[in-house]
Amino acid sequence: MINKTKQIFLVMNIILLFSAMACLIYYDYQGGLWLKGVTSSWFVLLGFVNLIYSRKMRCKGSHFLLLMVVAMFLGMVADVLLGIQFMVGTAVFALGHIVYYAAFCALKKFTCRDLYAIIPVGAVSLFIVLCTPYIQVEDPAMKLLLVGYAVVISCMLGKSISNLLVDRSPSRWLQAIGSSLFWFSDLMLALALFGSGGKAASFLCTYSYWPGQSILAHSLFHFVNENCE
Repeated sequence: MINKTKQIFLVMNIILLFSAMACLIYYDYQGGLWLKGVTSSWFVLLGFVNLIYSRKMRCKGSHFLLLMVVAMFLGMVADVLLGIQFMVGTAVFALGHIVYYAAFCALKKFTCRDLYAIIPVGAVSLFIVLCTPYIQVEDPAMKLLLVGYAVVISCMLGKSISNLLVDRSPSRWLQAIGSSLFWFSDLMLALALFGSGGKAASFLCTYSYWPGQSILAHSLFHFVNENCE
């Protein structure tokens, strides 16, 4: 029975991942705010499906799973809000990163050793935002927002890397990869909006953000397999 349930949800994960990427390609070609929201809804649906899978398998770590799905939902909402009110969308995205970080801390409590991963990632992020000619922001309030955002997403990525170094399970590999793509997509977005990145940066942002979120959602399937009773 357990193997059958696992097979069913694995097939569902594969179908949802392919559907998400197909929708992404269509959105990139067609555009439109509503279609952007639909594209983001796929990784939320994938996360929710794996949350149901965790219930079926009586998986430990319910707080981690719930926080991950909440973070994905906030990402979907932020995607839509960016096209309506940029500052509000950015704030919701930052909140999503905070919830992701909280989820990674629920998985493995924060220790000083986490700083060995968080500080280097944060240093790179702040250097790119503040010290390179590729991103130029004149408005002090916007620059402060970018700095705060860089710190938040660096904590998220750094914590996922730190968790991976402690336990190199498939789910933690996927969490680190998904977080890395998320981090990279945000840098590309900043480069597209405030620098000279143009269409190339926009393309890289698009094709790193949605796959990154989808990988984070799919990581929950492996987490359940690693922690079911």
